[in-house]
Amino acid sequence: MSDHWRRTAALQSVKAAVAAVLAWLVAAQWWGLPQPFLAPYAAVFLVEATVYRSVRTALQQVGAVVLGVVLAALAGLVVPWQAVALGLAVVIGLLVGRWRGFGSSGVWIGVTALLLITYGSTDNLVLSLDRIGETVLGAVIGVSVNALIFPPVYTRSTAAATHALAEELAALLDDIAAGLRKSGKPDSSSWVARARNTEQLLRRAEEASGWGAESVRFNPRSRSGGRAAHVARWHDLMVLLRAAWPHVRELTEALDHAVRNDDAYRYPNAASRGRLAALIEATARLGRARSAGDHEELTAATEAGRTAMSDLENDLVSGEALNLTIGLAGVLLPAKKAFDQFAAS
Repeated sequence: MSDHWRRTAALQSVKAAVAAVLAWLVAAQWWGLPQPFLAPYAAVFLVEATVYRSVRTALQQVGAVVLGVVLAALAGLVVPWQAVALGLAVVIGLLVGRWRGFGSSGVWIGVTALLLITYGSTDNLVLSLDRIGETVLGAVIGVSVNALIFPPVYTRSTAAATHALAEELAALLDDIAAGLRKSGKPDSSSWVARARNTEQLLRRAEEASGWGAESVRFNPRSRSGGRAAHVARWHDLMVLLRAAWPHVRELTEALDHAVRNDDAYRYPNAASRGRLAALIEATARLGRARSAGDHEELTAATEAGRTAMSDLENDLVSGEALNLTIGLAGVLLPAKKAFDQFAAS
């Protein structure tokens, strides 16, 4: 866990405590409720990791408590035996609460009904409305505290994780290009292993990007400092890298197959390998240019890659070089797909 995440977790804990105290004071001192436990409970659990999540959970929790109150009232009205009404309300409440729209708050349908029935207050409209009011109060305070007091944003982790992924893919492509330029056959197995291991970086970038995109929704801080645009830029790059990664992995596997095959014609000749290396180097340059936001380098790398691509396609249709490029087609397709993905606007 990074220092940023530790500081954020500590701050969120303090905010949850503040929200709980405020909710308790308002419910107990201002409203004068005898047992206002739902207000601080709701407030604590609504100081979520993002403002968007706080708002979503608030709606889920209020909805769950309202349904629990209605369920308890109906059970008490229809079933004259308290124990039977209790069991029926809990069963129905838990089943309804399994709907994914309630999220983790679904359990509170059955729990709220249970509390009201065991307190013998299903026929007390005022107490039932108090429970709903407590929940709404806690939800409002929890969401307000989370949104107004240093609302959490996760832009740093989004940029760091995505940049690390882009850099690793570019470094791998550079190593492949360097290996292709050598006179002998390279150690292609290491390329395959690195490409597969890069999936871990991809998963981290996806997770960080998801947190970053969610953290700027409904967040007052996202309007200052260009945070929303910052997160959007890195999210777009992560999507591009996620689409390009399978082609890079396929390229390493195709080259590994060509290198290991005993048939000498399966491995491209030196001239074709040089042009293939130029295409792969251009792809690496594109990855770094996108990560750095360097539009001039992006244009130059795109032009270099297209030139190399044109030369390689000429190799494939050249009768003079045909016998020496039998293995070129197998590795050119994933290389072309990777380049096209990085060059996509």
